[in-house]
Amino acid sequence: MKDSARPQPPDALDRQLMRALVGNGRLTLAALGDLVGLTAPAVHERLHKLESSGVIRGFTAVVDPESVGSATLALVFLRLSGDSDSRRRLESRLGSNPAVLELHEVAGDDCYVAKVRVGSTRDLADFLATLREEHPSLSTRSSVVLRSCFERLLMSPVEASPSAPGE
Repeated sequence: MKDSARPQPPDALDRQLMRALVGNGRLTLAALGDLVGLTAPAVHERLHKLESSGVIRGFTAVVDPESVGSATLALVFLRLSGDSDSRRRLESRLGSNPAVLELHEVAGDDCYVAKVRVGSTRDLADFLATLREEHPSLSTRSSVVLRSCFERLLMSPVEASPSAPGE
C-alpha cells in the first residue's frame, strides 16, 4: 500500500534544481537539465512534483524597492491586547496591505514582527497611525533599516567556499 499522507522530502537532485532556479529563475528546462544531468522532460516532472507538493510555492521576479517608490524598510514590532478575534482582524488587515511584506507571530514581549516597505518615514508614520486608530489596543515599536547588508532567499546559491577537512 502506498503512503500518500506525506510527500517525500526533496532529494539532493531536487535541491540542486531549486538552488539553480533561485539563482536564475529564467533558466530553461534544458539548461536546468544540463546543470544536473537530466533531460528536460525529467526536469519538468521533478519541478511539477515539487510544485504540486508545495515545496516550490511559485515563481516570481525580484523588484528593486527604490525604483518603485518603496525605499524605506522597517521592522515593526506589534503588541496587541485582546482576544483571538482582534488578532484575526489585525492579521487580515496587515495581510491585505501591500506595504507589509512579511508578518510573523513571535514569542516574547511582542505578538508580531512585520517587515514593512514604504516610500518614506512619513509614510511609515501614517501607516502606523492608521493601524493604531483601527486597533486601539495595539502598541508598536519600529526600527527603520539604515541599510541592508544582505538579503537571502531560501536555497540561495552561494559561492563555494573551500571545503573543510574531511568534506
